[in-house]
Amino acid sequence: MSLKEEIKNRIIEIEKEELKGLKDMYETYSEAADLDEESSLDPEDFSKQDQSRESAKSLEIRINRAKMALDSFLNLDFDAKSEVEPGALVLTDSLNFFIGISATMFDHEGKKYIGLNVDAPIYAALQGAKAGDEVEFNNQKYKIKEIF
Repeated sequence: MSLKEEIKNRIIEIEKEELKGLKDMYETYSEAADLDEESSLDPEDFSKQDQSRESAKSLEIRINRAKMALDSFLNLDFDAKSEVEPGALVLTDSLNFFIGISATMFDHEGKKYIGLNVDAPIYAALQGAKAGDEVEFNNQKYKIKEIF
């Protein structure tokens, strides 16, 4: 399996784990919003119920966004790239980027990787760059070694 495929699969795994965590939290808040009507309830119970409903609604929005982001990522063109664009794995002298989805930084074989979506401010600096280029963002320089 190629490095690009390994990193892509790791990002998908991370995103699916985060999505599962959001779904689990949603279930918890949904259950908390469902009060037992036959027990004695006080105003604090109703307040907690409202808070749980609001949290569940917020989580539902986050779940839908995460699903859409993952679906968009899965539908990218992952063919070989010669410049920084969606679907590219960008190796630099310090941090490595997979373009197409915002993903938590992780280590793979002693190197750091992070997923970037095209709305990330650093993407504007990286976009269109080629191997050998040096890009600066927030006073940090990145020398691009390879693009896959």
